[in-house]
Amino acid sequence: MDGNPSFAEMKMMKAFCAAMATALAGISVGATAAEPAQSTHRYLIERTFPSGALDGVDAAAKQKVNANNKSLDVNWEKSYANADKTKTYCVYTGPSESAVRAAARLNGLPVDVVTEIASDIKAEPRGAVQHIDSGNHRYLVRRSSMAKVRGDSDQKYGVTLLTSYGTADQHSSYWVYAAPNFSAVEEAAKASGVPFESIVEIPETLYPR
Repeated sequence: MDGNPSFAEMKMMKAFCAAMATALAGISVGATAAEPAQSTHRYLIERTFPSGALDGVDAAAKQKVNANNKSLDVNWEKSYANADKTKTYCVYTGPSESAVRAAARLNGLPVDVVTEIASDIKAEPRGAVQHIDSGNHRYLVRRSSMAKVRGDSDQKYGVTLLTSYGTADQHSSYWVYAAPNFSAVEEAAKASGVPFESIVEIPETLYPR
């Protein structure tokens, strides 16, 4: 034997290389053809309801809403409501704004404004239930900025930040506080160093279950 491969061995090596090339090409084609995973976005949806419209929201109604949402890959996390439950601020996730709007139409729900809230400035677990201490109320503060908010005066006014959301365009932010009264959260907001647009009391919360 002179160490050189025989004709039969060379044929086998070529056949093996061809088979490997075909297999790798198949893997490459499959990877290219596969759809990338659809990203999920988070939204704050503002809605206005006639007085008393939310009084009949029970487990059966929520189950129907959740089923309709699921058909569009949309998920309802929670809804904050004002005292008379005529205005809600609903936190949703979904593949796009059009998907959450389509879910609203499917559920017969009004939509005033949809704002993408791409970041949690102060995060809480998704779908977390907020517990407000006795004697406190909950407020939603809207700011026309995502600048760093000083919280060093919050304790002075008995104010606690629960969670906060930043918009995708980084032009606005929403801050949820527990406070003993409106004046306390207003004074703390003024002391924060960042101007605010509005403060709304949101004592009610609707959860999907």
